[in-house]
Parts: sequence; structure tokens; C-alpha cells
Amino acid sequence: MTDVLWRINKSSQNLHAEMLLRTLGAEFRGVGTEEAGLQVVMEFLAQAGVGLATTAVAAPAIAQAAPQVKWRLASSFPKSLDTIYGAGAFFCERVGKLTDGKFEITPYAAGQIVPPLQVLDAVQQGTVECGHTASYYYVGKNRAFAFGCAIPFGLTSRQQSAWEYAGGGMELLRDFYKEYGIIHFPAGNTGTQMGGWFKKEIKTVADLKGLKMRIPGIGGEVMGRLGAVPQALPPCCATGRRARTLWPSCRAEMSLPSTTRNTSLGSRF
Repeated sequence: MTDVLWRINKSSQNLHAEMLLRTLGAEFRGVGTEEAGLQVVMEFLAQAGVGLATTAVAAPAIAQAAPQVKWRLASSFPKSLDTIYGAGAFFCERVGKLTDGKFEITPYAAGQIVPPLQVLDAVQQGTVECGHTASYYYVGKNRAFAFGCAIPFGLTSRQQSAWEYAGGGMELLRDFYKEYGIIHFPAGNTGTQMGGWFKKEIKTVADLKGLKMRIPGIGGEVMGRLGAVPQALPPCCATGRRARTLWPSCRAEMSLPSTTRNTSLGSRF
């Protein structure tokens, strides 16, 4: 428990905090959810006489004082992808709950407002207030976009987080995104994924020649040099006509505007 609390308070590990709440809920309420865990914590504080009155009054007061804000979030992903599209939707839901409904963000799946590979442009141009996308879809604009997502033989998910939060990566990325009027925030990571699914066995590099592959970013450039035909398609556009599919690793990022500029919630792969 000491180690868990140290990580929560010192390193700001939200995963540890969530798991702790779920464990408390499971142990004392029989339901392993965050809500059940919070109830256990609140009951403990009430028994201990810790300033619940202040908390109970302060939260609604803050919400009542806040202005009503409504944003739209454009996603590069379809609703069928629970873990990816769902992450953006969950974020919107949490913002609403934390602000008592005063800050409302509505998520829109790929294509509902803008095409999946134009989310960055939509945020930059003010078509939407925020977006959820993969920055390596935009290496055609600037190859540096790959560093906010995934590069061949790059960092693992933990290394990526360490670089961003403790190695100056966040500062470098935000300096880069300033050129596009966007502020980004990491918001999730799937980790490394499979190397691909092939219809035919790949025995030599020559077998890659002419092979259509859904693989965006610099990884697509590498495979292109090996003879494959990379296609930077988001998952909602992938079909069985491609002989091979690759989704590298996924890292989500949220981008917010500086001063009055646009906001983007981005997802990194």
C-alpha cells in the first residue's frame, strides 16, 4: 500500500489510483468499479470526520459559477472500435461529470463531421474545437508528427511516457504543435501491436513487392522502400482487399489551443 500511494502521489500514476479504487469497491462493496471505491473512501472520511462539508459545498459552487461551454470532438475512428473511439468518448463523459455538465464535449465518429484523416486540419482551422486522431497520419505535413505517435524501432509505451513526462518530450512536442495552433496532451497508449496479418506467407523481402499494406507514418515509408505499397488508411477504411494490415502501437494525445486557438484531442499510434 505504501508503494502504491507513493506512485499515485509522487509519479501521478492514474492507473494505480483507478486500480486502488476498484479494489476497494470489490473488497467492501462486492463491485470492482471506481464509483464503488469512491463510496468506500467517502464513508471512511465521514467516519473519520474529515471536512466533507467543505467538499460538498465547494464542488457545486464551482460548477454553478462556471459558464456553459459546448465543444465538438471529431474522431479519426469509428464507433465500432471500442478501445480507441471509446477512449475519446469516455474523456468527453468525464469532463461533463467533473464540471457538473457545464463543459459539454460531444464526440463524433470518423466521417460524421470531417474525413478521418482531416481531423488535425479541422481543429487547426476551427471547424471543431477538439479532435481525437493519430499524429502519424500527418507525417506528409511534417515528419516530426511521428514522434508524438510511433516510429519504426522506436520507444515502448512505457519509454514513450517516460520521455514525455520526465524527459522533456512534452515540451518539445508542444513547441512543435505551436506551429499548427494546437496544444496536445497524451491520453492513452495501446502499446506495441502485431507486425501484421498476411494472406500469404512472407518468406523473403521479395515477397513484399507490390503487397498492399495499411501502415501509416514513417513505418509505411520503410515498407515502401522494401517494395510494399503502403496505404495510410484509418481503421474505419480498411477492407479485405489489402493483403496485409499493420497497426503499430497506439498512443493517445489531447491537444488544446493556446489562448483562443483551436483544441485537438489526438490519439497516437
